[in-house]
Amino acid sequence: VIHQVNKGVSSARNAGLAVAKGQYIGFVDADDVLNTKMYEVLITNIKKHHADISICGVKRISPDKVQFFGGNKTIKVYNRDEGITGLFGGEILLSNYDKIYKRETVQGIYFAPDLSIFEDAYYNFEALKAANKTVYDDSILYDYMIRDNSLSQAAFNQKNMKPLLLTRNIVNICENELPHHVDEAKAFDFNINMINLNMILVESSKAHDKEYRIIKENLLHYADFYKGGRFVSKRYKYGYTLFRFSPFLYSSILKFYSALTKSEHINRKKNTQ
Repeated sequence: VIHQVNKGVSSARNAGLAVAKGQYIGFVDADDVLNTKMYEVLITNIKKHHADISICGVKRISPDKVQFFGGNKTIKVYNRDEGITGLFGGEILLSNYDKIYKRETVQGIYFAPDLSIFEDAYYNFEALKAANKTVYDDSILYDYMIRDNSLSQAAFNQKNMKPLLLTRNIVNICENELPHHVDEAKAFDFNINMINLNMILVESSKAHDKEYRIIKENLLHYADFYKGGRFVSKRYKYGYTLFRFSPFLYSSILKFYSALTKSEHINRKKNTQ
């Protein structure tokens, strides 16, 4: 057992990684529920397919809905490039809890210590970059519990801006090391900026004016890219087109749609009231 002053989830995981001696690395959130065969399946697959990372399907349970990621009883094997593309495109979840990693593969890869959100995504990018092969068995073996007071449900604040530095850094890494993934990385960065823009608009652009202006500037860099970007989410592609035409109109439609669908943006806003 490691005892340390509470420095957040990333520092806690890094402390564990620093002393880990086992063959595989795995992460579990305290409130979640694991199928009793989860690690048996993950380890069996990683051995059978001579993989560096093994993934399972997830059931995401929030206060008002349940989402399934997987459940088709399929197994897919990715090479390095396919794994990175899968992460950028959403086929591979950004989370850590549904995966195990061969320790020798991720040796020296750590979490950004000052992040409490989006920390999983950057770690997975580095891990998939180091992995030669990844296996994904989409059997639902992990229940991820989202509480009303969880960090993922928190209202927009300055912490939400830190991941944008990482997504921009991922673009830079791809430009220097993985040129065939540059468009995917740019689309990923664009999509994450749009998520933050939506959070701000649903709450109040005036209350987060500084962050609003930064995100507007970030998105403007993609003005010549996003329409033809093959990996840009369609809803964000259409959304940004409308936003550029009329921020007020886009904001009004977004708020109405979010209220109608009881989106997570509305849940975050309620949690601050």
